[in-house]
Amino acid sequence: MQPETYSTPHRVIHWVMAAIIFAMVPVGVYMASIPYPPDPAANPALKNSLYEWHKSFGLIVFFLACARVAVRLAKGVPPPEASLTPFERIASTSVHHLLYILIFVVPFAGWLATSMCYGPVNLFWTIPMTLPFSGQEATCTAIYKVHFGAALLMTLLVFAHIGGALMHLVVKRDGVFWRMWAR
Repeated sequence: MQPETYSTPHRVIHWVMAAIIFAMVPVGVYMASIPYPPDPAANPALKNSLYEWHKSFGLIVFFLACARVAVRLAKGVPPPEASLTPFERIASTSVHHLLYILIFVVPFAGWLATSMCYGPVNLFWTIPMTLPFSGQEATCTAIYKVHFGAALLMTLLVFAHIGGALMHLVVKRDGVFWRMWAR
């Protein structure tokens, strides 16, 4: 039997991941925009610090994604709302499946590229988490492009997801929104 709302662990993981991802995207864009020396606007201490935070929280997102799948398998998820139109059902399913893929692809691509060429990867400057791969600069650059492109796609899908949730809350008022909130 499928639950009518998401379980508490599922909701907690969802909202913790959402908060981290909301912070990670602008920080990632900003840190990448900080120039390297000898540019007069360079701030290597800030850039390195932001990269370390970004890598650590990226690892946390990856491990939360693993936990999220485990919770989904263990607890199940609510069935699609009966009031959804065929278009809404396809859109909802597509966005959710793509977001599930991207919560793995985005952090893993960053982790892999950093491990290959710019290691070490340490969780909050302490626990070594570098993957056992090495590569050429061109390979790392290509993987970073995947990381950035997938993050951009994820950002767009998050906006679509939020738009759909708000439509269910404000326009349709069908209870879909409340399945991810404790009520």
